[in-house]
Amino acid sequence: MKILSLHCDYIKFKPVKPALKGATLEKAEEKQIEVSEPLVLFTAIEKQDEANKNILEEYLKNILDLKDKVKAEQVVLYPYAHLSSSLSSPDFAKKLMIDAEASLKKQKIKVARAPFGYYKEFELKCKGHPLAELARTIGTEQAQGKVEVTKKMKNEYHEPDLTPAQRENLWKMMSKVHMTASPGEKGLKSNVELGRDLDLYLVSEIVGKGLPLFTPRGSIIRRELERFNVDEELKRGYVHTSTPIMAKADLYRVSGHWQHYKDSMFVLNVGDEEFALRPMTCPFQFVIYKSKPRSHKELPIRYAEMANLFRNEQTGELRGLTRVRQFSLSDAHIICKPEQLEEEFGKVVDFIKYIMKTLGIEVWYRFSKWDSKDKGNKYIDNPAAWEASQKSMKKILDNLKIKYVEAEGEAAFYGPKLDLQYKDVYGKEDTLITVQIDFALPERYDLTYLDENNKLQRPMVIHRSSVGCIERTLSYLLEKTQGNLPTWLSPVQVRVISFTDRNIKACEKLVEELRAEGIRVDADLDSNTVNDKVRKAAEMKIPYLITIGDKEEEKKTLAIKKRGETKPKFGVKKTDFIKEILSEINERK
Repeated sequence: MKILSLHCDYIKFKPVKPALKGATLEKAEEKQIEVSEPLVLFTAIEKQDEANKNILEEYLKNILDLKDKVKAEQVVLYPYAHLSSSLSSPDFAKKLMIDAEASLKKQKIKVARAPFGYYKEFELKCKGHPLAELARTIGTEQAQGKVEVTKKMKNEYHEPDLTPAQRENLWKMMSKVHMTASPGEKGLKSNVELGRDLDLYLVSEIVGKGLPLFTPRGSIIRRELERFNVDEELKRGYVHTSTPIMAKADLYRVSGHWQHYKDSMFVLNVGDEEFALRPMTCPFQFVIYKSKPRSHKELPIRYAEMANLFRNEQTGELRGLTRVRQFSLSDAHIICKPEQLEEEFGKVVDFIKYIMKTLGIEVWYRFSKWDSKDKGNKYIDNPAAWEASQKSMKKILDNLKIKYVEAEGEAAFYGPKLDLQYKDVYGKEDTLITVQIDFALPERYDLTYLDENNKLQRPMVIHRSSVGCIERTLSYLLEKTQGNLPTWLSPVQVRVISFTDRNIKACEKLVEELRAEGIRVDADLDSNTVNDKVRKAAEMKIPYLITIGDKEEEKKTLAIKKRGETKPKFGVKKTDFIKEILSEINERK
């Protein structure tokens, strides 16, 4: 059983339509229900729970424990299948939820239960204290056969001594793909559904949640986004690095990540030393900077890297491409003189605005500040430096005439930041890109440069992304366009179809010619009807569809249908089409 508990100011929920065949509602469940100050328990009941005689008792024990911790008076039991890909039967799950509700009521606890087997619209406001969001796994003991297979996978995966039953279980796990999502706002598809329908990515149980596997089609989109970003960075004077995906714990102790961020890192024991997969690239690029003395004439230095990063996200927080455990970030660090800070920050903002305009991404700005009342381990303890850096950043943002909202408690542990915020199809707000001013790490890593008087000075550092996390940016683009990506990003830009089998050779020749021009093209040469081929191309959101029949072969022209247009254009010259589509691709229209 998986639980995501949220301590909320309120939650509202209402059934929209059945998710399971034969699902029914009681009269009281048909209307919208609102509960104030509840502990909301999003719950996924799993297959292995059916064999656990104590699962109800364990569930109730955890509910009471969480309720006492946050001092909530009311409880909401909310069935939420998306926390797991190994769900129990609906009948078992529903009975368990009903029994839990009845048991809590016997204990004089105020409890509400969301309808089972229905897609629901819901709205909530989560509190901000440390225990407001918690994830738990209950009853992890599984059937013996599956435990044995898992052990083999971890320790002896290459050994050929699995029993036939174990091997069958292993293949079942390898073939099981986790791809579920409930409808977004106004019936829009989520990036999970679009990723599945358009054959872009999948999440496999044997690989692990939060670790998406990109298909050849999805990898094309990633590659185009990365190329776009790198090309634009090179135009703007960035130099690129390539650094390891892991490092000794000592590197992160210097930066403060070990002290402030360790719970979100994957820590490894290698011999007698501790290592960790990197959650960001800044420490590595600082080591490169420090590898030799630096002069003021070299600054600013703009290091960039399309980096594979790792964050130990909780299972309940993972969502499609929006929140994953491994991701690629357009990470960069600008090391500059203090007097260069404002100009470099402005250049970064201009760069990001260009990226956002080209991709058609709508964002708003948030000035994320530290919380001076937070006496915990969240921030580097230097109030004077915090106040000075926030004052400096506010001045820069105001001079740039950026409209922003302020948010206390959202800063990085080492400095304030400018966050570019967006909403997904569910209306959930998230951060797409950040720009940060860092007062702490230049001192911690002892970054210096020689000024005009040959004296050592401390530089400033700007941390920035540009196209953001590739996975999250791609999820936004998929959801916004509903898969109708611009031609330059589309996995297949042109599909050629034959009118009859007589036209197959002409279609194959055209495919070769378009491919030689650098156009991504495929062909549908099956003996199906043209209407059927057109329908399939439309389902895959292909921007251009070319049909070749006897007339086209005779006149050496093309019949072209553009995505979104109802009628094709006939008699189009091949050279004219190639010129038009290459212009569209190269200019990233």
